[in-house]
Amino acid sequence: MKYKIVYLKDKYVDMVDVYPQLVDLLYTRQNNTYETKQVELIFKPLGEEKEKLLKSIQQRDDYSYYHGIHQLYNPITEDKVTLTMNEYDIDVEENGQNHIIFDKMKAFSKNFYMIMT
Repeated sequence: MKYKIVYLKDKYVDMVDVYPQLVDLLYTRQNNTYETKQVELIFKPLGEEKEKLLKSIQQRDDYSYYHGIHQLYNPITEDKVTLTMNEYDIDVEENGQNHIIFDKMKAFSKNFYMIMT
């Protein structure tokens, strides 16, 4: 399963709770300056939240990092989670239908939302 985790600004949370499909529509690929400004208006950079996530996963024995890609690998179950952290989103790839990283981020704040890719 591949998905993105984004952090929605407080003033848009109520609207997205009523219309959850808006998150997919509001988050653009940021191919130009206009799209980047739109993302900055609605979504919050993940600075502190990324640090919290990194601290929690870096303590694990199965954590590895290589050229901007964070990875968790369980050799017993052969489950692998790959993370790429950007300014406004976290790209996640997990085996099966799991969303462990999203669940962990949602514990930090109700403002985190998942966008399927």
